Amino acid sequence: MNFRPPMLKPSGPTALAQEPDFALGSLAVSPSRLEIRAGERYEIVQPRVMQALSFLARRRGEVVSRDQLIAACWGGRAVSEDAINRCIAGIRRLADESGAFTIATVRRVGYRLEEVVPITTVQRTRAPAGNDVVLAVLAFDNLSQDSDMAYFSDGVSEEILQTVAASTRLKVIGRGSSFQFRGADKAASRIAAALKATHILDGAVRRSGSKVRITASLVECVRETTLWAGRFERELSNVFALQDEIAAAVADALNVAFGPAGRPEIIDPAAYDLYLRALEIRNRGLEADTRITVIHLLRGATERAPGFARAWAFLATMLAGHLRFDEPDTLRVGRRADVVMAAETALKLDPRLGSAFQALGNLEAFGRYADRDTFHRKALSVAPNDPTVLTNVSLFFAEIGRMEDALRFARHAYDVDPMYPWAANWYATTLDYTGRLEEGRALWVRLCNLWPDNELISWNAIAEAAARRDWDWFDKLVAAAEAQKFDGPRIHRIIAYARAVRASDADTQARAMRRATETLRTTGTLPHSSLTLLSRLGLNDKAFELIGQMAFDYIFDPEIPTPNGRVDDGLIFAVSHNLAMMRDVRFVDLCDRLGLCDYWVKSGCWPDCADALAPWYDFRSEARRLVAEKQRR
Repeated sequence: MNFRPPMLKPSGPTALAQEPDFALGSLAVSPSRLEIRAGERYEIVQPRVMQALSFLARRRGEVVSRDQLIAACWGGRAVSEDAINRCIAGIRRLADESGAFTIATVRRVGYRLEEVVPITTVQRTRAPAGNDVVLAVLAFDNLSQDSDMAYFSDGVSEEILQTVAASTRLKVIGRGSSFQFRGADKAASRIAAALKATHILDGAVRRSGSKVRITASLVECVRETTLWAGRFERELSNVFALQDEIAAAVADALNVAFGPAGRPEIIDPAAYDLYLRALEIRNRGLEADTRITVIHLLRGATERAPGFARAWAFLATMLAGHLRFDEPDTLRVGRRADVVMAAETALKLDPRLGSAFQALGNLEAFGRYADRDTFHRKALSVAPNDPTVLTNVSLFFAEIGRMEDALRFARHAYDVDPMYPWAANWYATTLDYTGRLEEGRALWVRLCNLWPDNELISWNAIAEAAARRDWDWFDKLVAAAEAQKFDGPRIHRIIAYARAVRASDADTQARAMRRATETLRTTGTLPHSSLTLLSRLGLNDKAFELIGQMAFDYIFDPEIPTPNGRVDDGLIFAVSHNLAMMRDVRFVDLCDRLGLCDYWVKSGCWPDCADALAPWYDFRSEARRLVAEKQRR
């Protein structure tokens, strides 16, 4: 850090005189004296920069909005963008020169300060620094005669992975990727190449009567050197206490200071079987009946293990999805109060479970975009690298038309866990939705080869082949789906949709109109996919006529389940699917009826199409006009 020589201290805002001194990484910060020290060197900073730095430092690790910054540092007065940018630039200079902290810009949201812990407190010997380590925790081998112990072995591995990931700055590869490697595929060189891992934690579980023996070893990938090995033996009922011991031993081997998280109570190993089976079903795509199966499995897990925080969070998510997305005639197996109880239980047990916040957000009406945004921000603040949290945030951004942000979060989720089918599927979808067709095609091919038996990926790939009118690819994908005997209602709908687009004749148009009209008559509304189908069949005017007859009560009343079982996240904003409708000025009226125009005008966070549609019409002006007309009525 190139500190300037001492200079006269300017007088700062009165509030700074009351600010206590604090440490920030290797820096000693004194707001009242406008002074930052690093050893014997110090610098005097401008009052406004100090005020903003102090505010961000008090909330380190959290996303601070520009409005919050203005309220704290300018008393809520009107401030130019240039003034804020100059202030942040001053803080960034301090960050770059000192290396004691970083300032991240969260696009269209605000800023987040992250403290950089001095390396002397992290590295006890000459082992790699934590930021250089990429750890893959593999699924431990089941060496027991009992095949049912396979889920149990995965559960032990998952506990160790979660402990390390939640309580350290190490980058830990997600289970969806690392658990793909089993048996002969566990060669360190293979895993290093596929996952860019620097270290592997592997092991084995063997059961003998009421005892279980766990062996674990830590391997450095480049030299394939075993850095540490340990053996642990306990009664079966106490096996999950071992994950803390193993995590602590790994910390010693890596010489990185991260502490094992405490566990409030012992978890029944059978609960892990139920939890992991539920996760496997979810990753293959969810229809109403499979969602109910997952809920029953998770209820069994939480009954057996009331302290199993992740099972509670997963249950809250599935219950919320059941209430909001399963069709009204589906067997009801939960209430809103059940979602709240499950989410709050999860957060009491582990406040870092961001997906529990998102489950609560799913109880809000779809049209309460600002409130739902708040829940997603809470989730990100506690779990910024959780692939499930990141994917849910991406889905929300797609829903409000911010497709580039949706792509950014989807890519982050995929980078964290590239072999997590649910996240990978959505990332491929966002590539297509944003017009990155070649990149999307390559990823779809890879995913279909990786998981040929995954129905979720199959039907999405079929939909994207149809959207491109790549009928050779479509035929191959349909043949592969038939060979797998996929029989879910959604894949049948997708294939029928695609064949209608392929035919695009008068008979097809007439059938599509009849189906849409009948659905509208019986349910009062239509899914977005029905509207985009009509548009792609050349029936744009008909689609907008039907929109004028649709009810949108479910958007604003959280007690009303989504008609037709889905909301088609981001589909109406997808350039690959819906460009014809988007280019029609009546598209803004559809957005307004979804409650989006009010949100955009009030928040100032406009969708990407607001600029992209400029050659056809002024999207922002139309949205403001519709909002103003409602206010006059």
